[in-house]
Formats: sequence, structure tokens, C-alpha cells
Amino acid sequence: MVIFKNIDIQRANNSLAFLIEEALEEKAPFTEDAQNSLKIKPTIKNSYGVITTENEITRYSVTLAVEYSLYNKETKTIFFKNNVSATSDYSAAVTLTGFATEIARRDTHERLADTVAEKMITDILINNQLKYSP
Repeated sequence: MVIFKNIDIQRANNSLAFLIEEALEEKAPFTEDAQNSLKIKPTIKNSYGVITTENEITRYSVTLAVEYSLYNKETKTIFFKNNVSATSDYSAAVTLTGFATEIARRDTHERLADTVAEKMITDILINNQLKYSP
């Protein structure tokens, strides 16, 4: 996976983008001083699943979509752009503090970041393979 040693990650300044960057760096050897950059722009969409008779939401569905592009920092030439997404659900406990729900939400965001990172790395590898194959 030598290709990743020539790519650094540029991300939005939010917690979701940070989770994606962490997941990417766990899976591939990205470098900060590379000539190419992977720009990521995540968005999240929450939808509600189950509502109790007391009108409390107990199930959430979360979709993480990431728009990303790989480009040369110096020339600004874009090698490719793509979108990836992943969806996951979590249950919300009806408690006084909401602590369990917050932990479930955070775990879901971490799972989604990991999933989209895998998809992005696969796309980069496939695109690189196509570029250099006969």
C-alpha cells in the first residue's frame, strides 16, 4: 500500500471528520508531508425509527455520507472524486441522564467512520490499479 505514503488527509474541523481520519490512518500509512491530498467532507443524517406510546424515540437510524477527492497539492489536479456512505442503527434508552443513548450514538458514529474509511481505501486502491494497469 505504498500509494498511501504519498497522500495526506485534509478534513473538516469536526468530530465526525476526525473519526474518519483516525479510521483511515489505522488502515493505511498516510503521510502528512505528501504531495497529494485526500480531502474529506462528511455529512450525517439521523432518522427516527420506533416511537413509543409515550411519544419517546427509542430507535435511530444514522447515515454517514462522505464526499471526497484525491488531488495534487501543487497543481490542484483532481485525480478522482467519489462519494461513499454507510448506515447503522442504535437503540436509545429512556433514562434520566441519557448517558447510555449518548454512548450508543458515539459507538455508531465510530462504526460508520470505520466502514466509510474501508470503502474509501478500497476505492483509492482500485482507482490506482486501473490507472497503472495495461
